[in-house]
Amino acid sequence: MKHLITLVLCILTSVFAASAQQRLYVAPDGDDTAAGTASAPLAGIQAAVSRAGLLPGDDTVYIHVAPGTYFLDAPISIGPSDTRPMVIEGNVENMPVISGGYRVGGWKLTPEGWWKTTVPEVVKYGKKFSQLYVNGRRAVLARTPDKGLFKVIGQVEQIPVETDSRDSGYGYYVQRYSTAPENLSGLEGINSGEWISANMKDRQMRIMLYQAWDNTYKYVDYINPGTGSVYLHGPKLHSMYSRHNLFRLENYKEAMTAPGEWFLENDGTLFYIPLEGENPATAEVFAPALERLLTVKGEKDSPVRGKVFRNISFRHTAYTLPMAGTTPYQAASHLDGTVNVEDAEGIVFQNCEITHTGNYAAAFDRVRGCSLEHSFLFDLGGGGVKLDNSSNVRIVNNIIRKGGQVFPAGVGVLIRESSRTKVLHNDIGDLRYSGVSCGWVWGYSESKSFENEIAYNHIHHLGWGELDDMGGVYTLGIQPGTTVHHNLIHDIYSHNYGGWGLYTDEGSTGIVMENNLVYACKTSGFHQHYGKDNVIRNNIFAWSTWSQLQWSRVEDHRSFSFERNIILTDGFPLLSRQSSWKEGRADFNSNCFWDTTRSDPYFDDMTPAKFREIRGGKTLIADPMFRDPLHGDFSFKSLKTVRKMGFKPFDVSGAGVTGGGEWKARAEMTPEEKADFREIVRRQETEYFNSGMADYRPEVAARPGIDRPYPRYYDD
Repeated sequence: MKHLITLVLCILTSVFAASAQQRLYVAPDGDDTAAGTASAPLAGIQAAVSRAGLLPGDDTVYIHVAPGTYFLDAPISIGPSDTRPMVIEGNVENMPVISGGYRVGGWKLTPEGWWKTTVPEVVKYGKKFSQLYVNGRRAVLARTPDKGLFKVIGQVEQIPVETDSRDSGYGYYVQRYSTAPENLSGLEGINSGEWISANMKDRQMRIMLYQAWDNTYKYVDYINPGTGSVYLHGPKLHSMYSRHNLFRLENYKEAMTAPGEWFLENDGTLFYIPLEGENPATAEVFAPALERLLTVKGEKDSPVRGKVFRNISFRHTAYTLPMAGTTPYQAASHLDGTVNVEDAEGIVFQNCEITHTGNYAAAFDRVRGCSLEHSFLFDLGGGGVKLDNSSNVRIVNNIIRKGGQVFPAGVGVLIRESSRTKVLHNDIGDLRYSGVSCGWVWGYSESKSFENEIAYNHIHHLGWGELDDMGGVYTLGIQPGTTVHHNLIHDIYSHNYGGWGLYTDEGSTGIVMENNLVYACKTSGFHQHYGKDNVIRNNIFAWSTWSQLQWSRVEDHRSFSFERNIILTDGFPLLSRQSSWKEGRADFNSNCFWDTTRSDPYFDDMTPAKFREIRGGKTLIADPMFRDPLHGDFSFKSLKTVRKMGFKPFDVSGAGVTGGGEWKARAEMTPEEKADFREIVRRQETEYFNSGMADYRPEVAARPGIDRPYPRYYDD
């Protein structure tokens, strides 16, 4: 009997010991040589990942990360040799912070009331930082203008220095951008000789150019304030990038003029102009040193599998501009993520934060079955999520806000050459370019994109009048089985052209877009550039500023079918002035058009009768009887009209994030931010309007009675 009792006790002891060994603990005051228990924790996640592989068994290892801030010298790395399933989790109420930066302190006051300190890490790391995070927000690298952007006058002059005979027209060019001389008046004290010697030696002043849908970000070679000339060099620009440019100058001390701005000298001397109420003794200031915080990287035949990250906050990453600068990359696609996952399966992020970045928040490449759920992506150098060559990825219930802070062309969710992606119930807003971009093959070439689903998202406040050619949902190429439905999309405003809600761009084919509510876009709620057999069905398009619908290219096949949609305007054109409406091949049926200012709405230069004759199908001219569309309430006070056209009412009240009130409140932009956006719309549209109606928009000029530069929605 004694032997039996002893045997049982030994078995139980072994079971409990094995169970205890499957849990490791990490704390800021831990030691990487410690046992990894709750009483003797490790100091970092990297040590815990390595230790997990040494534990007996093959079941899941739970790594508990205590609250606090963990400063990294190198990104956390998980590779194909880390075969053990792991759950790496922090405290849901007090998330641990994984930081790629370091604290900055030791401030002294200057005679101007600025803060000044010396940052020894500039010498230690061998490079200057270009982002600074103060009290939980991104400080502004000294820039001019302090708000808004300068305009480039006319075409960019490109002077060939050496052309490439293998690729005619390219090679090495000097580019001159011209602006009004008063824009450069703060630099008049610098003569040309001083400027060249100082700038070429220290490489400080930079220019951020806004060119159509892209950005060029470079150091300035030479500047002549008297003539308003700024000189750069590099490959020849595509013609699309040589006109309608905007720009700002940054990273020179003379630009420090506004509270919240900062500048770093080459010797590590840092200056900062505090905001009202900030105290140098209590300020939390972080400078970033790392561009990545986490790399999960497998191999083609040996993917990393089964890793879960839960309740972790990733913060403070850098982007360092190379000396040659960067030329345009659509959607800022050249950027990595603060979190990078490559050649992996079953990698999951739940209730995480990725904030204050110099790049994209998260990047997935060649992955399957991964997900990002209920996470907060905020204050991003590029976009939110970048997905390449992947399948069965879920991007669900995330807040993706305030992107494009370093590269304005960053996208909320960028899906490139990927299939069966689900982008559901996200709040995507406050970006300078598109909300969701899906496809990435131009024209009718073979594509790896199919069966993607973009649904129940709230996509809003995009563009801010800075870039062009954007969409709330932007698609490219052949995508059989891809659906876009039950999204709430509004407030999209470009600089020059574009700013669409649903945008089927080059070669978009086989996509179904239905049950979407789209309003308050600049150019139109729906635009098909060119594509084949798309289905646009049972949507609401309202209050766009230049036109409600646009169709750009006539092709010898059916471009799309357009049925059971409601189109609402406030005196502005229903259709853009293009020949496609008369000559293109598309099926129109059972659509309702309504102009709140007249009973005979304007179909380009066609009467309703002529439009019916050309387009065929049942076209209804009637009030759809919404409750309060000027204030965003598109529910129906009566179904009398929509029953005639077969429209099926849908509910977008569930669009956006799901969960508790605190989570939903976190997705809300402030009233001040919304007001800033509308002020940009008012200012730019008024400028176009006052320049002369024929120059403003010919189709608007042809309509009598238009005496304001934007729909009444913006008068609210």
